[in-house]
Amino acid sequence: MRYAYEGPATVTVIAMYRGRVPAELSTLEFPVVVSCVGSDRARIEYGHYLQGPKGANVLRLVLPGGHMMQGSIIDGRNEPLGGWLEFDVEEHELAVDQPANLNGWQWI
Repeated sequence: MRYAYEGPATVTVIAMYRGRVPAELSTLEFPVVVSCVGSDRARIEYGHYLQGPKGANVLRLVLPGGHMMQGSIIDGRNEPLGGWLEFDVEEHELAVDQPANLNGWQWI
């Protein structure tokens, strides 16, 4: 299953641990490139530093139109000039079809 999206998204970085209240920080209209890197894994790439709580282990991504992906962060790099994160997702979250209302979507 291959797909890609490039454009703004709401990106929420979360530190979620048992016995502690989750700490999260959302960045609105964050420009990302999203791609599928496996049947249950997605990757985002971005052009500047992504803010988040210390010890973050979960990523939530909300695309225009409300499509949401969330999962455990598997690997990544976050530097002042950009970076990337790979995270687990449920297979049903990986969209294959182009949405009827593009509303900011740009398929690449």
